[in-house]
Amino acid sequence: MEGRTVIITGSNRGIGKATAMEIAKRGARIILACRNLDMAEKVQKEIIHETKNRSIVVKKLDLSSQKSIREFAAEINKTESSLNVLLHNAGIVNRHIEKTEDNLELTMATNHFGPFLLTHLLI
Repeated sequence: MEGRTVIITGSNRGIGKATAMEIAKRGARIILACRNLDMAEKVQKEIIHETKNRSIVVKKLDLSSQKSIREFAAEINKTESSLNVLLHNAGIVNRHIEKTEDNLELTMATNHFGPFLLTHLLI
């Protein structure tokens, strides 16, 4: 994976964090795309400490917000010369109907519409 750039959404805990750790061990440059920057920065430090891979970057991404997705994608398209892997790991389960700022149902926005829009904007 050396020389590859990998974006992992929802990588500040659970499967996303474990995946980031394993890919970092293989030498890839990883972009931790997370809503919670404080948690993501802690994970970044942990990954760097455990893997000695210093190519771990944190960027804010909220997949329930089309504005956040568009800002994230614009920054990636501007700053990255290539993107080799996009791992859609972020997801939620919301037991109550809740609308996003875009007037979409929160679970659908985060788990379906958001990843679709992000992929579309990055290819």
